[in-house]
Amino acid sequence: MKEKSPIEKNAEIKQIDLLSEALNGAPNANGYWMNASGKGYPKFYPHGVSVSPFNGLFMALHSDRNGCRTNLFALFNEARAMGASVLDHEQGVPFLFYNWNRYVNRNNPEEIISRTAYLGLDEQDRKHYKGVHNREVRTLFNIDQTTLPDIDRESYEDALRQYGSADDRGYTEADDRKLHIRFNDFLLKMKDNLVPVRYDGCGMPHYETDKDAVYMPRQRNFEHYHDYVQETLRQIVSATGHQQRLAREGMVMKNGMAPSEDALKQERLVVEVASGIKMLELGLPARLSEESLKTVDYWNRELRENPLMMAALESDVNNALEVIRKAERGEKIEYATIRNRKQTTDMRGQLPKHHAIADEIARHPDKDRKTIVVVRDKATKSADVILPAGASAEVDNEVPGMNKARIERALRKEGFEQIRFYNPDGALGFRPDDSYFAGKEVALARLKNWEMQELSTLDVAPAVKQACEVGFDRVQMIQDDKNRWALYIKPENESGYSVYPDKEDVNRFFSTLKQAMDNIDKVRMELANKYYALAETKPDLKVDLFSCGVKDIDLTRIQRVSVFKTKKDGILCAATIDGRRMEARAVTQQQWQRMWLAEDKDGYKRNLAASLFSDVMRQGQTQGNAVETAASADREPEQREQEEQSTGLKR
Repeated sequence: MKEKSPIEKNAEIKQIDLLSEALNGAPNANGYWMNASGKGYPKFYPHGVSVSPFNGLFMALHSDRNGCRTNLFALFNEARAMGASVLDHEQGVPFLFYNWNRYVNRNNPEEIISRTAYLGLDEQDRKHYKGVHNREVRTLFNIDQTTLPDIDRESYEDALRQYGSADDRGYTEADDRKLHIRFNDFLLKMKDNLVPVRYDGCGMPHYETDKDAVYMPRQRNFEHYHDYVQETLRQIVSATGHQQRLAREGMVMKNGMAPSEDALKQERLVVEVASGIKMLELGLPARLSEESLKTVDYWNRELRENPLMMAALESDVNNALEVIRKAERGEKIEYATIRNRKQTTDMRGQLPKHHAIADEIARHPDKDRKTIVVVRDKATKSADVILPAGASAEVDNEVPGMNKARIERALRKEGFEQIRFYNPDGALGFRPDDSYFAGKEVALARLKNWEMQELSTLDVAPAVKQACEVGFDRVQMIQDDKNRWALYIKPENESGYSVYPDKEDVNRFFSTLKQAMDNIDKVRMELANKYYALAETKPDLKVDLFSCGVKDIDLTRIQRVSVFKTKKDGILCAATIDGRRMEARAVTQQQWQRMWLAEDKDGYKRNLAASLFSDVMRQGQTQGNAVETAASADREPEQREQEEQSTGLKR
C-alpha cells in the first residue's frame, strides 16, 4: 500500500475522531449515530453536486457534531467567491478528492496511459483500463460555518426548505407515502438484479449465504418503518459480500470455514456504515442494531490501533454501495463464475478456429460406395448430412443411391426434425470449427432401401475437448518483486507464463482459499481458463516473472548459484561470479516461491543471481570494457603500421 502523506494521515485522524465520536454517542441516543434530524444527502453548495459515499459519511458526521441545519458544504475559496466568508476559528471536514489523470491496464500494471489517451479509446478497449487515483485532501465547510445565513438570508432559508432537517423541510404524510413508494421501487430492483428478498415468518431478519437470499419479517413486526428500511438495507449490504460478488472476509461461505471473530466484527461495521449511508440518501436517520451497539468499543479500538482499518473500511463500503447502485440502475449483478464464463466464451470466440473434425469428415463421403456422413444432435433434434464430392445439396439434383428425400425421410423416422445437406467443400461445404461437435454424434452411413445403415462412428471427443477445454499442469497466484499478485498458468504441453488478474478475481481467489477450500480448485480452473483465453487474444499481456529483468548482463559470467534457507538470516542466495564467490544476499519470500514454480530452476536461479548481484555484474562488466578499450588503444599504432606496410603506403 502506498505510504500516506502527512496531510492524508491528519485527514484520517479527523475521520476516525468523527466516526468514533458518533459511534460512542449511539448507546445514549437510542442507537442513532448519524443524521438524527433527517437532513438531506451531503452536497456542494450552491451547485448541488452529490459526493461519493465515504465523503458523504464524514460530511454528515461533521454536520451533526457542529449542530448544522443542512448537509451543504463549500470550499473556502468558493465560499469567499459567493461573498460568504468562513467564520473565525471554524474547523472544516477533510474531503478526499481523486484526480483520475492516469489509467493502468487491468492485466498489465506496467502499461499506464494518460486520461487523454484513455478518452481516445473505444468503449470496449476502455474496459481493460482502470483509473489510477491521485488522492488530494481538501477542506470543506458547512454553510452554517460561513456568513451566508447573515448576508443572504433568503438563499439560506431556501436551502433549509430543500435540504434541511425533516422539520425544516416540513415533512408530511405525503412525503411518507413517497418514501414508501421509493423504497418499494428500490426493493424491486434489488430482487430483479441483486438478491431475492423474501418474507420469513421466523421474525428474525437474516441473509442466508447458502441460498443467497435475504429473509425479512413483515413490516408490521418493526416498531417504526425506518427500522424496517434500515434492517432490509443491512441484509442487502451483507449480500454484496457474497463469495461470488465482492468476497468480503466476514461472509460465511458455503461448505467453508467460519470467518474469524475479528472478521465478523469488521463485516458488521461495513454493514452498519454502508446501510447508514443508504439511509442518508433517503434523508433518514441511521441507527445501530442492538447487536452492533455491543461492538462499539471494539470498533473504536480497531480504528485507532489498526493503521489499515480506515482504508479497508473505505474500500469495502464504497464497493458495496457501488454494487447496489449498479443494481438500482438496472444492471444485473451476476455471479463472478457466470460473468467469468461469459467473458471466457467471448474471448475464445476471438481465437483462431480449428477444423480438424471437418477435415476428417471431408475424407469419408464416397460417390462410388454411396457413403455419406451424418452428424446427429439429439438435443436439438437436428442432423447434418455431408454428401460426397460432386453431389449437390440442391433439390432434384441427385446422385444414384443418394436420394435426399429418402435420406431425410429415414432421419425423420429416427426423430430428427431439422435436416441440412452439405458438400465436403466449396460454396455448400461443411466446415464448422471443432467446438461445434460438442454433444453430437458423427457416423459414416449409407442409404439402404428406406433405412439409414450406419457403417462406423467417428470419435470426435478428443478434438472437441481440445477445442473447448484447456488442461493446466499448474495454476497459482504468485507475487512479483513489487508485491503485485499475478496468476501463473502452465497449460498442458505449453510453456508457463503469468498474467496480472483483475482485483476482484484476486480477492475472490484468496477469500475462497481462506473460507471455502472445497471450491478452490473450481476457482483456479475458472480463472485459468479466463486468463488463458485473454492472453491468447492479447499475447502482450503475458508476463515473464522468472527472468532477471536486468538488461545487458552476461549470464555466462555466473558459474554457480545456490539458494538456501537459514534459521538465522532467512533465505539467501550465494553465487560465484567471474570465479569469485560472492557473499550471500537476501532472497524474498516471493522470489523463493517463484523458484519452486520455475520450469527451468537452474535458469531461474541464474537470473535471480544476476538481479541480486547486478551491481557486481555491472561493475565487472565496466572494468572489463575499460581494460579492453585500453588494450585496443595500445595496439592501434602497431596495427596501423602493419596495415600501411601491407598496402605499400608507408613512405
